[in-house]
Amino acid sequence: MLEIFSGLVTGFFNNLINDVSGSVSGTVESYLLSTHDVSTFSARPLTDDPAIQAMFHLTLALADLLLVLVFTYAFLRSQWERSFRAHYTLKVILPRTMAAIAIGHFALLFGQMAIDLNNALVHAVWTQPFPGGPTRLPWATALATGFGLPLFQIIVRLAIVVMLVIVALTYVVRFALLSVLLAIAPLAALCMILPDTKRYAQSWLRIFLLTVFMQFAQVLVLRFASLFASELNGSPIEALYGLAVLYLLIKVPGLMNASAHLESKAEHFTESLAKKAVKGAMAAKAGA
Repeated sequence: MLEIFSGLVTGFFNNLINDVSGSVSGTVESYLLSTHDVSTFSARPLTDDPAIQAMFHLTLALADLLLVLVFTYAFLRSQWERSFRAHYTLKVILPRTMAAIAIGHFALLFGQMAIDLNNALVHAVWTQPFPGGPTRLPWATALATGFGLPLFQIIVRLAIVVMLVIVALTYVVRFALLSVLLAIAPLAALCMILPDTKRYAQSWLRIFLLTVFMQFAQVLVLRFASLFASELNGSPIEALYGLAVLYLLIKVPGLMNASAHLESKAEHFTESLAKKAVKGAMAAKAGA
């Protein structure tokens, strides 16, 4: 009786794992290796999506209208500005405005150029010939053929399937975030004009670059991981290795974000030291 129950449970989990992996693995492999518009069956550029273009033109019109408010605010601030270096005069604001207008109006073009660069880097890394045979996903063998040890095999394969679902959800979120970032690009470009809102433009740029190039970082990890998986073919260690690789892929975006924040904090610390040094020099000069 126990053997019958164990067989039913084992068969249920095997069928569940095969069904989920069959529907998720292809999607993960497809969208892990390129960034394109997912609303059609053809791999057209992401910025060709009509919804993104419609929202982009709406935010572009709003940004053009808000330019009047930006100039009015800068003019009023310049009347009472008392600082070592002027931030709101016309000769400072005008070049930033011209740059913001150019970036805002051509944001979709620049954004697609960054996405195309990411796709080219991903393709170069994934197709580069290395020793060990053709490229393959480190967890593919464990899902397709198994590796013995029934109970251990079910646990590890189920964990791999859960990780694949998480990776798939990560790329759904990535696509949605890229769409939103491209749509609000004109407003982000407008924020670079004023010193009060410059940090929002910098945050947009940091998030956009991280969202685009996290795919290249993940594929780079995956490509080098696949080189060592060929030596573990068909063994339980290969299944655990594939599970560890999936976990590392999930952690890559967080690690990139943490490193970007560390760089931003170092930059702010350097700027604060420079400002304190200038104020100290001015105070010493005034005292003398």
